[in-house]
Amino acid sequence: MAMREPLFHPEQVPDEVMAAIVGAGPLHWEVLHPSDRGTVGNARLRLVGVYDDRFEGTFMLRTRIPGGRLTADQVDVLAGVVRDFSVHAEGVQGEPDQFGEVTTRQDVQIHWIRFEQLPEIWRRYGAVGLGSLQACGNSMRNITCCPVDGVDPQAAFEVGPVVDAVGAIARDEPRLTAFLPRKFKVALSACPTDCVVARIHCVAFTPARRDGTLGFNVHAGGGLSDYPRLATALDLFVEPDQAPAVVRAALAVYAEHGDYERPSINRFRALVHQLGTERVAAEVRNRLGFAAPAAGEDLTTWRSEDHIGVHRDTKGTSYLGLCVPLGRLSADELFELARCARAHGDGRLRLTQRQNVILTGVADVDALLAEPLLERLKPQPDPFERGVVACTSAPFCKFAILAMKPYGQTLIDHLRAEVPQAGWGRLQGLRIHMSGCKASCAQVPTAHIGIRATMGKDGEDYYDGFDVALGGDAGAPRLARWARGDVPTGAAFDGITSLLAKVARGELALDALSETLAPWTGVGTAPYPGEAARTGGQRPDGPGRGGSSPATPARRATPR
Repeated sequence: MAMREPLFHPEQVPDEVMAAIVGAGPLHWEVLHPSDRGTVGNARLRLVGVYDDRFEGTFMLRTRIPGGRLTADQVDVLAGVVRDFSVHAEGVQGEPDQFGEVTTRQDVQIHWIRFEQLPEIWRRYGAVGLGSLQACGNSMRNITCCPVDGVDPQAAFEVGPVVDAVGAIARDEPRLTAFLPRKFKVALSACPTDCVVARIHCVAFTPARRDGTLGFNVHAGGGLSDYPRLATALDLFVEPDQAPAVVRAALAVYAEHGDYERPSINRFRALVHQLGTERVAAEVRNRLGFAAPAAGEDLTTWRSEDHIGVHRDTKGTSYLGLCVPLGRLSADELFELARCARAHGDGRLRLTQRQNVILTGVADVDALLAEPLLERLKPQPDPFERGVVACTSAPFCKFAILAMKPYGQTLIDHLRAEVPQAGWGRLQGLRIHMSGCKASCAQVPTAHIGIRATMGKDGEDYYDGFDVALGGDAGAPRLARWARGDVPTGAAFDGITSLLAKVARGELALDALSETLAPWTGVGTAPYPGEAARTGGQRPDGPGRGGSSPATPARRATPR
């Protein structure tokens, strides 16, 4: 039997990659040309939102949702894809299936996808205006914005048209946006709060006023992971319709001066650090084609916000921010969200950077609150369920050491049981971010308490452990500082509980956790029962605290 010709080559733009897959029909991954299943193929697949998961032959599909804005029809399609295609691969029973994940970039991720299913999924997506192009890879990722843009009366102006215009750059100029040294992230907001976590983006636009004109101040060079850096102001003010030109100019600077050879240091933030913000601002200005003035009056409080709860909107109705525990929604819940959006609202939904969902245009709030769905997706959750954000992690992400979603639920339950309930009001706004590896997809350095998976050693045995950071607040601006490393999970949870109990009792301010670095210890020494035994005394292959190679399947690393 003749070998099949390759579908992919390095010069393909995202549209061409998708066309090649669709044109070839429902092919199974195993029959593709070896180069399609290797480095070239994986790199091209990421440009169409497809990421190889930990289990051979299954993939994660990331749906690109600009600004997190969805219609009920689109949510129905997402629910159908989750129901029909996000199903266990053979031999891995016991892992979760038929769910979608809301990400910290207002996307939706769906796991267990098979290669031959992609053409049908994209056909369904296309019918309702959904897509996945440039949702992954070395490209300009999903554009994020305030999730209540256009409905929040506190906003300075509406940025939805700007989000669309910036997104059009990726659609119309893929040679500029899809062949970058590394991924490039953009955020826009006219919200008075820092709900978009602006300073962790490559380029961010925040509301400002200059000479009576509303627009944006521009920031550049933010990012997390190996060498976190908060974006710095470029001393640049632009009107809303000028923002796409700034993004295009910044992309051009990155493409021209960025490092394509050294993956560990080639993010845009490294370039801004290397060149300095003054030169980066000058390079951007030189490419604009218009004279942009210095920064205007800052209209941002820089206060963290998640828009959870019941709020009046600009049209005399309400929007309801619903907490999605750990960011996961089942197919049935997605269908119910779409139904509720039609029955009680204006048929539209928003996803947030804290992995939650918002229903807009709600006329009868009480009727919506009476829906059974809101028994789990609460508009008034406790501070722990509201505060914990966890990345995808194991058993899906091939870089993850531990399964952080289950550990997140364990921590929530632990805090509910141990922190005095009378003081929970002092914990409103709590942020606990949990990452399964060093990549910081869960934005660990921006949290009051950041948790990163690691493996510790006790004699000859290895155990599940955490590195713990304290005191992060991107709006302050302040990154969390590492407090302890290789802490057994039980000891880490006990130490975190002790800190938050002090906050609940009024002995410590939530925003002062970084001041506790020196005395913080974390009581207890043993992991939760059974953890050391589940490792079998063997350290799994993987990144540990500082590496970057894939870990072995970590289904063993789920707390019980």
